[in-house]
Amino acid sequence: MKALIKKLIAYDKIYQIIKDSVLYQIWKKYNGQIANLLYGHPSKHFFVIGVTGTNGKTTTVNLIHQILNDNVAKSVSISTANIKIGTKDMKNTKKMTSLDIYDLQSTLAIAKDSGCKIAILEASSQGIDQYRFEGVQFDVAVLTNITHDHLDYHKTMDNYAKSKKKLFNYVLNNKKNNKYAIFPSDDERGRKRFEEMPFDKKISYWINFSSILKADNIQESASQTIFDFSYLGKSYTITTSLPGKFNIQNILAALGVALEIGVPIEKAITSVEKFTGVEGRMQKITQNNISAYVDFAHTPDALEKTLWHLTTIKWSGKLIVTFWAPGLRDKEKRPIMGDIVNQYADIMIITDDDPDTENRLSIIQQVQSKITNRTLGKDLFIIPERTLAIQCATNIAQPGDILIFAGKWHESIQYTNFRKRPRSDFEEVKKNLY
Repeated sequence: MKALIKKLIAYDKIYQIIKDSVLYQIWKKYNGQIANLLYGHPSKHFFVIGVTGTNGKTTTVNLIHQILNDNVAKSVSISTANIKIGTKDMKNTKKMTSLDIYDLQSTLAIAKDSGCKIAILEASSQGIDQYRFEGVQFDVAVLTNITHDHLDYHKTMDNYAKSKKKLFNYVLNNKKNNKYAIFPSDDERGRKRFEEMPFDKKISYWINFSSILKADNIQESASQTIFDFSYLGKSYTITTSLPGKFNIQNILAALGVALEIGVPIEKAITSVEKFTGVEGRMQKITQNNISAYVDFAHTPDALEKTLWHLTTIKWSGKLIVTFWAPGLRDKEKRPIMGDIVNQYADIMIITDDDPDTENRLSIIQQVQSKITNRTLGKDLFIIPERTLAIQCATNIAQPGDILIFAGKWHESIQYTNFRKRPRSDFEEVKKNLY
C-alpha cells in the first residue's frame, strides 16, 4: 500500500521540491530542538566525534569505537550497520546512515544512562543537511573522502561537499575548548580544508600524498594486510585482518582521532589489530576453495577499489561479480558502476537491490547501458530476482574463484516493486555455498 501511494503522488519528485523550501528547513530544525529538549540534551554529556565521507564511514566509526572504548572510556557508536554501547553490539535496523533526530537523541540518552562518556556518530550528508544532528556539540570531525554519490539529492558535487563541510563548521562553532579535525590528503577537498580551516589540532592521513600519517610498505594477501606508517619521525607496523588499501585509509583516520586526544600509539595499534571488521563490509565466506565476499560497495569509487583489491589477490580463478543499483537513488552512477564491473569482472551478474517503486527492469537497463564485449549467458547474466542471482553465482563458481556480492551487505530487508520482505545476502550466500 505504501509503495502504491508513493507512486500515485510521485513522492520522489514532490520531495525534491519540499526539501528545498524554507518552511521545511525551519520544521526540521525545530524538530531537532524538540528532540533535544525531550531527551534532556544528552550529547552535552559526551565527547562527540563525527565521521562523514562517501565511503569508509562505518568501518572508521567502528575502529574509533574499538580504540576509545578499549583505552579511554565507555563509548557509544552509531553507524549504518550497527549501534554499539560499550561492548554491546546491536544491528541498526533503521536503514538510515544517520538516525532520525528522535532516535538519535533517545539512543544517546540510553548510552548516557549506561555510563558512556564518548559518542562516535556516522554523519551522512543528508543527515547533516536535514538537521538530524541539531544540538549535538561535536568535538572532532573526520572526513574519509568525497566521491560520486547522492547526486539525486544534492544535484551537484559542490552541494554534496558543502553538506559534509557543515560537520566541520559544527566543530568550529561549538562552545567547547578544543576543536579537532582529521582530513584525507589524497582527496582534493580534504586537502584544501586541511590547509584552510582553523582547527586547534588537525591531522592529515593517506597512502599516496604527503601527510602527517602516511602508510608505506604495504603487503596485501587474502588473509591479512601489513603496512608501516610514520608519526613524528618514528615508524610503526600494523598487521590487520581487514582487506584492501581502502581499509588502511580507514585505520589511519581512526588512529588520527586517537593521537589527537592523547591515546598512546602502541595501545591504539593493539586495538586496531584485534578489530575483526563490520558485518557486511568485505564479510568473507570460504568453502571448497571458493572465497565469497558480501560488501556494501554502493558507489563507483568503493566498487572500483574493492574489485581492484580482489584482482590483486586472485590467482588462477575467476572474479564473479554480482551487483545492483537501488531505485529512487542517484541514477547517474548506474552506468558508471556497470562500466567499472565490466572492466574487472570475468563474469558479471546484474540483479536487484531495493528497486522500491521504480521499475526494476529500467534500473537494470541503465546499469547495463555501457557494458560491451560480453556474451549474455556466458560472462554476463541478467537476473533481477536477487535470490536466483546468488544461486547462479554460486553454481558457476569453481575452486579458486572469488565471488563478490555488492549491495545489500548487512541489511535484512529488501524493498521490491511489490512488497517489503526479509532477506539476507550473507545467509543466502552461505546457504548456497555449503
